[in-house]
Amino acid sequence: MSRNNSAVIALIITATLIVLIGLTGASTPQRSSNALANSASLALPPTVTDTPSPTTPTATATPQPTATLARREFNEGDGVKFVPTVFLPGRGPTLPGEMVYSGRRLDVYVGGGTFSADEVASLGVKAEWALSYIQKRFDAELTRRISVGVYSTSQAPGKGTRGIAYTYGDTNVRIYYRPGEDQHDALVVLSHEMAHALQAEAYGKDAQSRSDTVLLEGLASWISGEYWLSLSGATSFQSRARELYQSGYTGNLATLGRGSLDVAYDMWAGFVDYLGRTYGWEKFNRLYLSGRGRSPGSADYQGVYGKSFQELYTEWYATLK
Repeated sequence: MSRNNSAVIALIITATLIVLIGLTGASTPQRSSNALANSASLALPPTVTDTPSPTTPTATATPQPTATLARREFNEGDGVKFVPTVFLPGRGPTLPGEMVYSGRRLDVYVGGGTFSADEVASLGVKAEWALSYIQKRFDAELTRRISVGVYSTSQAPGKGTRGIAYTYGDTNVRIYYRPGEDQHDALVVLSHEMAHALQAEAYGKDAQSRSDTVLLEGLASWISGEYWLSLSGATSFQSRARELYQSGYTGNLATLGRGSLDVAYDMWAGFVDYLGRTYGWEKFNRLYLSGRGRSPGSADYQGVYGKSFQELYTEWYATLK
């Protein structure tokens, strides 16, 4: 091959390579700054947040509630409050009756002589929404499924008992209603009983079994939040306690449970709310863990606050006048 022919061929090869390089560059899109940012974020490790110890849960501050919120229909997708996204696998303990609803965290059973199966299934859906609300409010979550039983008042373990939570073994809660009774009231009582399950989850079952009744029931009502307040139409636990105090409930806070339990639970919830807001929830958690039995006012108030139970509720009463 002559020198001239070799030069021509070399020029053709060089030109072809230049064209190919240009085409390759044109076919490769450039990442935008957003794409780069997204790519970088995927490479980062997940953010680690501090999880409260199961023996020292953090209760959230009391929001400004509206007394009618709990009577809304909490339908998935309507954007209202808390979406129940967590799914707990398996089954809760088997209860008497027919299982009529299995949700993300609850298995719901119905017996005879109470609401219909369809009504109880609808109550189960609403209970899932209520559970999302109280978990968010108390900053604690169930780690295992629980079962809910809805039964006739004739099956209640005590006269006038509307709800009970069994939290020491396999956790389950039960409520007792007659056909045709107010299903919203049943949902409120159920939210209170599920709050007991959250207490056991947060503080431990041993601490739950020996907790002071004022704290046990007052905190469960407080956790129920807007659901509980909807029964009285009050806008806060303090406004409800003030109403009761000014109507004559001014005596020993520990003995209120011998009269109307509704009044006792309202006042005890107000006292819990006062302790949390005034002295902080860290001290309240220590107080709850100091329980020495169910006797009202028997926790170690002196050791935690430097004040007796009577001194603390008298101090609170002064704010209600």
